[in-house]
Amino acid sequence: MQNALSLRVATGDDLDAVHALLAAAGERLATRGFPNWLPAYPRERVAENIDDGIVRVVWNERVLVATFTMRPLPTHPYSAITWHDVDARARYLNRLAVAPAQQGLGIGAWCLAQIDEECRRDGAMAVRCDVLQANIPLRRFYERHGHVLRGERFHSGWHFAVYERVVPNERLP
Repeated sequence: MQNALSLRVATGDDLDAVHALLAAAGERLATRGFPNWLPAYPRERVAENIDDGIVRVVWNERVLVATFTMRPLPTHPYSAITWHDVDARARYLNRLAVAPAQQGLGIGAWCLAQIDEECRRDGAMAVRCDVLQANIPLRRFYERHGHVLRGERFHSGWHFAVYERVVPNERLP
């Protein structure tokens, strides 16, 4: 399945599909005891993010299977976080979501590899993100893929574990 995946920057034509995927992923998280994506991310904000060029979409033929945002700056302050290199050029990953029916097929890992490639092209040395602290399965996913716990933060009533992955310089086979 991964061979048929394609990644691109989202356009306005993707808005409804991206919003629906984020809502479905939020519902799925809530059934697993992690309701921090409820209510669904506002459609207007998704549209703004698409207009800003930070939303990525992953398609398998005509089916949207994943989405995420990549920002040059964090959306919230990461005070008191001990980064590998505080001055390194970094990208901030948010809202990595795989369609519930497509989870467990390696799409999330494929997205992380594509994120590394984008960072290398942009000259970014690190990918930074946060994960609901209580979501141990998701935290372990990031850790299995080389993300290192750098600290924690509190935002909007939730505790988050803050992760960073130093992007390898060479392209992996």
